[in-house]
Amino acid sequence: MIFDRIENIDQYGINLNFILDDLNQNLFNKGKFDIDGEKCFGIGLEYDTKISDDGLWEAHRKYLDIHVVLEGVERIEICDINKSDSVKEYEDDYELFKAVAQHSLVLSPGYFLILFPHEVHKTGVMVDTTTFVRKKVFKNLL
Repeated sequence: MIFDRIENIDQYGINLNFILDDLNQNLFNKGKFDIDGEKCFGIGLEYDTKISDDGLWEAHRKYLDIHVVLEGVERIEICDINKSDSVKEYEDDYELFKAVAQHSLVLSPGYFLILFPHEVHKTGVMVDTTTFVRKKVFKNLL
């Protein structure tokens, strides 16, 4: 996991300039959008946060999962995949799990979060009250 301010995104030895390029365009559309075919793409999401019990735990194998909140605030819970139990087999680069949070963080505008394949995560968890979130999740092929 990497959690930092968006202006530091190029300091981690991973070429993530496409994220800054995308964010500088200041455009938002819901759903999947192309950056570099299946190598790199994004997903525009909008939702209201919810209590933790209503969320789903997931992990990915082929892509880094890079979360950037544009509006609102959400808690993201994280658990090591070795401490989680699969409840839905891997398909379309996601697998669902049953897990207990080992870590959590609050993601708000101006920050980014990179999640790796061994990090099972639950997004969209409310911080204090239900909040509308608009965000982009970028998928970068490992």
